[in-house]
Amino acid sequence: MEFDTDVAVIGGGVAGLTAAWQLATAGRHVTLFEARSRLGGRVLTAPAAPWPDRPWLDLGPAWFWPHQPHIRALVAELTLPVFAQHQAGLARYDAGGGRAPESFDASGQAAPSYRLMGGMHALTEALAAASQRADTPVTVRLGAPVHTLAVHRDGVVIRGDDHTSTARCVVVAAPPRVVAREITFDPPLPPGVQTRLRDTVTWMGHAMKCVVTYRASFWRGAGLSGYAVSWGGPLQEIHDAGMPAQGVDDAGHALMGFVAPRTTAAARAFRDADAAARRAAVLTQLARLFGPDAQHAVDYAEYDWARDPYSCGAQDDEPPTAHPEYGHPEPDGGLATTAWGRRLVWAGTETIAMGGGYLDGAVASGRRAAAAVLTP
Repeated sequence: MEFDTDVAVIGGGVAGLTAAWQLATAGRHVTLFEARSRLGGRVLTAPAAPWPDRPWLDLGPAWFWPHQPHIRALVAELTLPVFAQHQAGLARYDAGGGRAPESFDASGQAAPSYRLMGGMHALTEALAAASQRADTPVTVRLGAPVHTLAVHRDGVVIRGDDHTSTARCVVVAAPPRVVAREITFDPPLPPGVQTRLRDTVTWMGHAMKCVVTYRASFWRGAGLSGYAVSWGGPLQEIHDAGMPAQGVDDAGHALMGFVAPRTTAAARAFRDADAAARRAAVLTQLARLFGPDAQHAVDYAEYDWARDPYSCGAQDDEPPTAHPEYGHPEPDGGLATTAWGRRLVWAGTETIAMGGGYLDGAVASGRRAAAAVLTP
C-alpha cells in the first residue's frame, strides 16, 4: 500500500492536536481530520461586545487546577499567560421557592482554579501553531468527518463522504459515543470495545453554559465574588467569568452559569425556549442574585453541548451521578489500548484514567497516543 500520510488523527480537539503536534515534532507526516469547520473540539471561546473580533468567553472548558500536571506542563511549554479565577468576596445561595438569596463565605472551600488570558482557545491556537512549525507541518482538513476506517495488511484506509486517504496507522481522538455512532470499523471492533464506546459518558456532555457580559464587574464592588449556587433556575452554578485587561484593551466583565440538566420539566422548557426568552430568564435570575445592575447586559452568549452532534450521544442528556470511571485498560473492552496490530490508537480525555474528562486527561491521552505510535 502507498500511503498519503504516516498517521491520520481523527478529531481536532486538545487530545488530537496534542498527538498531532508530538508526532509531527518527531518527524512523522500527520493528517488531522476534523468534522467541524474549526479546531478545538469542546474548547469553544466566543467573542463578545465591545470586542467582536477578540474571543474571550469560554463556552466550553475554562479551568485547570494545581494538581493536574499534564495541562500545567503544556501551558508552561507553550508559554501561555495564566491568571487565577476570581474568588474574593461573598458567595450567594438561592434555595428557590420564592425565598430571598443569602450570602455566605466560600473562601478556602476549593483549590485555586486557573484560566488562560484570552480564553482557552489560546491553548488550541498555540497547539495548532506549534504543529505548523514542525519540520513536517501537520496537514489539517476541516469539515472532513470520517465515516469508515478499514484496516489492510499494511495500513488503514480513512473514508469520508468526499474524501479517501491512506495511512500507516490512525489515532482516534473523538468522544467515544460519537465514534460508536459515526464511524464504521472494518473489520469490526471486538464486542467489548464496541460496548465500551457506547457506554462511555461524554464528560460535561449534558452541559449548557450561558455567559453575560457587562461594562463593569459591579458585583465585585458590592463585595460579592460572582460565585453562586441557585435552585431558583435556570442557572445552577454561577461564576465570575471576567478577563484581566490585555494590553490597551479594558478588562472583560462577565458572569457565567451552568444551566440545570434536562432532568426536570423547567430545565427542558428553558433549553427548548427561544434565545430571547432564555436571555431574559438568565438576566432575571442574575438580578435576583447580584442586584438590578445585572439586567443591564452588554452581550449574551450560550452553548448547549447536549445538542452538539460531534461531542455527544443521545445518552448524554442526563449527567452522571458521580465522576465516571475512565480509561478502562482491560484488554476485552479497553480504550487505553491499541488495536489492529497497533494500527489503531485511542486518544481523548475519556480514554485515560488519571484526569479523565478534564483538559489534563486530553493532554495526557494525546501524549500517550503519540508515544504508542512512535514506539518501535
